Amino acid sequence: MAKSVRQHHSIMPTERPGFSTVVVIGGGFAGLAACRTLRKKFNVILVDAKEYFEYYPGILRAYVHPIEHRKLYAMYQQVCDKMEVRFIWGEAKSVDPDKKTVLVNPISRHKDKVINFHYLIVCSGSQYGLYMNYDNRASSAAECLWYPSFLEKTIKTSTAWEDMDERFLAGRRAHFEYELEVLKKMATEESTIVIVGAGFVGIEFATEVKYYFPGIEVVVVEARDACVAVMPPRCRQYCQRYMDKAGIKTIYKFNYKSLSEHKTSLAEYGVAEPARVYMAVGVRSINQFLPKECLDAMKYDEGTGDCTRGGFIVANKKCQIMVQSAEGEKPWGNGLVFAAGNCCQIQGMRLPKNSFPGEDMASIACHNIMHFEKRKNSKWKAGGCFAGCRLKKMKEIHWNWGMGLCATSLGPHDATFVVGSTEASGSGYQVLTGCLSAQQKEFIRWSKVNQCRMGWLGNLIWGCVH
Repeated sequence: MAKSVRQHHSIMPTERPGFSTVVVIGGGFAGLAACRTLRKKFNVILVDAKEYFEYYPGILRAYVHPIEHRKLYAMYQQVCDKMEVRFIWGEAKSVDPDKKTVLVNPISRHKDKVINFHYLIVCSGSQYGLYMNYDNRASSAAECLWYPSFLEKTIKTSTAWEDMDERFLAGRRAHFEYELEVLKKMATEESTIVIVGAGFVGIEFATEVKYYFPGIEVVVVEARDACVAVMPPRCRQYCQRYMDKAGIKTIYKFNYKSLSEHKTSLAEYGVAEPARVYMAVGVRSINQFLPKECLDAMKYDEGTGDCTRGGFIVANKKCQIMVQSAEGEKPWGNGLVFAAGNCCQIQGMRLPKNSFPGEDMASIACHNIMHFEKRKNSKWKAGGCFAGCRLKKMKEIHWNWGMGLCATSLGPHDATFVVGSTEASGSGYQVLTGCLSAQQKEFIRWSKVNQCRMGWLGNLIWGCVH
């Protein structure tokens, strides 16, 4: 018995003397990828303000079919136990790169906790939603319907669903049930809804709602002249044909600001006053714990003073966070603080805000952390016969084939799949549509969630991809 207890304590990350500590803030695709890569070589600590991972590319269906959420989540504590990684359920409040500490407000304690690190990877993610005031908006200006409200500031000021604590899985699922009841009521009354933005989120939600609730009049408004404007022409045309056939009304070259200021009447377009307005535009970074010197230019709402969009963490191609100082721009925290995923903007690159680039950034950050560790200790073992040779140089991220893949759902039985996209809008080739494409996206969802739950088959499949 004593031997088994000693073995149990020996696998705990904080009990491994001589191992450097890596703190990962945010357990999305990038954060979990970093934990999986570093877990055997470092003491890894994952910090997240909620208790669960969500597969956001498939989350829209959970609003019209809540049971779908069972396929889209993983509990961090269970996953971290399998990875032998320490999980701290709490909100990051600040980072001190000189003292190498992160201040966290744990949900299980009444006082903040200081976590020491040797290396830090910020994978805090982003949210959709411009700050627009509209009477029937589905969420408040500070919140985003598609993502859980888990930050302390947002929870305190919430007016849309203040009685649901989405830091907990039960609160998140209660929110899905609430939205479903709203949709059912609107379907009975044959109400009109307006979705602001015809990007991936906008058209996926529009097609899901129209499939499950054909009685709802769905209208999509877009500032640009086409849906999914970054996609190749054939993909845009396919998506438009599907929406036209489904009876979804689309309005292009629309001024969003005029909607919030009531300067434009939707009746001019033959649209009834909407019962609910859904926001699917305006990506903004989650970065409340970092100084503004680490962020790019932000646009603010003059009324609230809150960031409306932008404010992404600036990182170089080595995924090191950059900071503006009196001496000019330089890596923050002596280059030992990294960023990966949707929360950051790589200098000189325009990467898609989805899982594949995020995991690639995490891979670059992990390699460069191991490079620093190898330089610090020449006897440090990274694993593999040629690992030491590979770590002699730091890596830089570049556009690769995986970043050019994109699958877009059009209801539960149709989808499009694009390959070969580049940073240029309209690039790439649509290679698959219809039911086969929908099944392919479902397989991607299953295998990725399986990997995030530390399933062996998902790890095998995606281990070959990255």
